[in-house]
Amino acid sequence: MIDVPDKERQLQGLDPTLKEIVDEKSADKGSYIYCAACSGVIAKQADRIEVSGSHDHRFTNPFGIEFHVGCFADALGCSISGERVAADTWFPGFQWRIASCAECHQHMGWYFDRADVYFYGLIMDRIQHD
Repeated sequence: MIDVPDKERQLQGLDPTLKEIVDEKSADKGSYIYCAACSGVIAKQADRIEVSGSHDHRFTNPFGIEFHVGCFADALGCSISGERVAADTWFPGFQWRIASCAECHQHMGWYFDRADVYFYGLIMDRIQHD
């Protein structure tokens, strides 16, 4: 027999903001984006935004690796790490930091900011939708 933990036990260790999102998920199932590696909640569909005229972008980093990136106003399921970097930014005027899944630490994309403006560029093949 497989032991399937109940929802309350699964949610005990989550950050309170994430727990609230997951609780809301039951009522609004199709409106979230999840980590493809662990199915953790990453963002809301409603947080999709356009940056530089588009939501979707394709970029190649200095190592020749190509990324398909979608822009989001927020990604509460991501943790941000590293120092701000201005070099090699794909969005002029913005600095970037690494954005990872807060649950499994999979690299999800980047957090871009300048002054009081920020957004997330999430790697599209690392997220899933309902």
